[in-house]
Amino acid sequence: MKPVPGIWLVGAAGMLGRQLAAEFSGRGWGFFASDREADIRDLQALRAFARGKEIAWIVNCAAYTAVDRAEDDPETALAVNADGVENLARLSGEIRAALIHFSTDYVFAGDRSAPYREEDAPRPLSRYGWSKWLGETRLAASLEAHFLFRISWLYGVHGANFVKTMLNVFRGRESARVVNDQSGSPTYAAPLAANIAGLIASGCDRYGTYHYCDRGVITWFDFAARIQDLALASGLLEKRIPLLAIATSQFPTRAKRPAHAALDNRKVVRELGFRVHDWQANLEEFFRELALPGPGRP
Repeated sequence: MKPVPGIWLVGAAGMLGRQLAAEFSGRGWGFFASDREADIRDLQALRAFARGKEIAWIVNCAAYTAVDRAEDDPETALAVNADGVENLARLSGEIRAALIHFSTDYVFAGDRSAPYREEDAPRPLSRYGWSKWLGETRLAASLEAHFLFRISWLYGVHGANFVKTMLNVFRGRESARVVNDQSGSPTYAAPLAANIAGLIASGCDRYGTYHYCDRGVITWFDFAARIQDLALASGLLEKRIPLLAIATSQFPTRAKRPAHAALDNRKVVRELGFRVHDWQANLEEFFRELALPGPGRP
């Protein structure tokens, strides 16, 4: 078996970080993991953590993801999502490691009907989106050996996300209002983690920007309706509640969201050989994973 190079998982306590840690452990891989003890805003702290370790890959799952809070706290969002990414890029260059980083569909304005391709020009609508876009530009300017994956609507068994939020809503309310004029594609964390592990194992060097999400374009209302169906079938809910489709204007938020920000994922399949599945099949797999014993289950 080909030996796996040294991996440093940054932001290991978050939703995607925990999923990747489980994936790496399941493959029998040893890896270095850090969270707040190696703050990506502090280049010296990153250097101190990396010192004396053989690291060939850095996988960055650390991010500021509070979309609405970023409107009032843009300094922190920029410090993490832009300055922090630049620090990791600089360190990766110093130790000659490849960097895997994750961005978001929020770098796009969402004002077109066709899915966004990698070469389409970003135009973020929110301060969160701008902080992620600035991180992308600094990464590209600082390090050639990087993979940048834009993902959308991420969910998984670890941490907070839309699927778990809806499960709590279904259990605690008599009805639920869900936006039906914002469309995109969910991203189930488990197959994403498996694809990232496969990329590392292959030693691929086709660096650049890629879009990754599950197959299919839906609205948040579509997503919520299917979540309720599967939760009832799985025995996680005792009764069905009415779902009311509403417009974005009826559910105001601090930050403006892209209305139609589906991502075109054909390049990641063509160039990297990633396996991409239908969003409904992945949501069914999520509920099977949720039923397994382990931390992070509701």
